[in-house]
Amino acid sequence: MFPIKSRVLLVDDNRDAVDLVSELLSFHHIENRVAYDGQSALEVLVEWSADIVFLDIQMPRMNGYQTAVAMHRLPGCAELPIVAWTSWDGDGPAEVVADARMVGRLGKPATIDALLAVIHKYEIRNRPTAAQRAQLYP
Repeated sequence: MFPIKSRVLLVDDNRDAVDLVSELLSFHHIENRVAYDGQSALEVLVEWSADIVFLDIQMPRMNGYQTAVAMHRLPGCAELPIVAWTSWDGDGPAEVVADARMVGRLGKPATIDALLAVIHKYEIRNRPTAAQRAQLYP
């Protein structure tokens, strides 16, 4: 596999599962942090800048859609790629999904190769610059 230099935030209320994924990413030398709910995820992003977020949708108190909207409002996070990371089959109401501005969906359970491929896809060196985006989307 290719070397990945992204900082990954994993957000899920299933502590055992998310801790295991964190360990797997660490094994692959990928810097990562874990949050177990939406509010904790916001607190992590205030102190630590992530390059991509994998965000569970069905969490207590603040669901994944609400968390994604709040994340994008944080300074420096307006363009942060957030991937819905869920075992839930529903896409959610179209308006809610659009407001959350998530870049994709990764079903659970996901293989480590699938997770690494998504991280690589949104790795900073693979993202277009602001000038490139302006040319692509005038």
